[in-house]
Amino acid sequence: MTAFVVLLAYQTFASLIPFAVGAIIAYAMAPLVDRLLFLIPIRQPNHEPWRRGIAVLIIYVTFIAVIVGVGFALVPVAVEQIAHFVEELPALVDSAREQMMGILQEYQRRTPPEVQERLNSLVQQGTSSFVEIVGYAVQGTVTTVTSTLGVVLGIAVVPFWMFYVMRDRHSVGRSTVHAAPAEIREDVAMVLALSDGLLSRYIRSQLLLGLVVGVAVGLMMALLGVELSLGLGVWAGITEMIPIIGPWLGAIPGLVIVAATNPELLPWVALVYFMVQQLENNFLVPRIQGEALDMHPAIVILVLVIGGAAWGFVGLVVAVPGWAILRELFWYADRRLRGQTPEEAFAGSHLNATKRARETTETAPIEAARERAG
Repeated sequence: MTAFVVLLAYQTFASLIPFAVGAIIAYAMAPLVDRLLFLIPIRQPNHEPWRRGIAVLIIYVTFIAVIVGVGFALVPVAVEQIAHFVEELPALVDSAREQMMGILQEYQRRTPPEVQERLNSLVQQGTSSFVEIVGYAVQGTVTTVTSTLGVVLGIAVVPFWMFYVMRDRHSVGRSTVHAAPAEIREDVAMVLALSDGLLSRYIRSQLLLGLVVGVAVGLMMALLGVELSLGLGVWAGITEMIPIIGPWLGAIPGLVIVAATNPELLPWVALVYFMVQQLENNFLVPRIQGEALDMHPAIVILVLVIGGAAWGFVGLVVAVPGWAILRELFWYADRRLRGQTPEEAFAGSHLNATKRARETTETAPIEAARERAG
């Protein structure tokens, strides 16, 4: 059955992408749903699904209102930027062609003939390889188009699916625990709590990092007068979800566009991306992600290389949180094998250690004031 499910997921991978995105958003919204429950006056246990459903609806209405407001504010700007870029595209192409011709003439004037012959041979080999890659890409595109109906259907039903996921999230966990044999139910509950806590922390930290970096890049590009500054900010925020290499991927389109449209701004744009990356590495990541996963940068890089080699882009995205969960489960199993109870093993996890450290930090001034008053 497991092999069948894995095969089915592999065959329908494109259709499951909207659900993966929906699961990420649902995880990020779950704490907000739990907090809104305190504002709903219904208290009967049998009305729990109604309470959670009302909380999710409040989030949906608020989210839609925010999206509509942001859309009214940003869509005209985006349309204007795209229209201006498309209008100037022919001139940009001509300018790029003239620059390439100048570079080619300088290359032919300065490079010895034997070196040119060797380089031309390498270029021909690279061109043939590129043609093969394009052929494979076209075949992949045909396959993707055939699954477009599934993707569109997935996008259409994801909001309804997310509603039920956020509303019945806790009941799914309870059902999973009750489905396990009685002698390991406590362990299953603790393992689910550890995995859920780490994954939700990681997702929220990544979304927050993406929001901060995207806004910073978009504002700086707009202040410098760079074409498509809004799109560059959105792209920088999205690529920020990829650990380590995300900031570099986010910088490439901005540098390319500036080099083609306004080369004199290239040093300033490169400086902006460098400053944002330094802000992220030295301030944001240690403060936002450090408490979530507590992983050394060398381990993160190694895990990313292994995940990328094994599963490509998906591996880059899931490798770090997956390794953090496996590490925490290994430590939990080690404590259980040493004779600790499930509650003791869970209490000794990094998830709880971070929570206790935060609570100690928050209550330390209060305790010190009490001691002084005493």
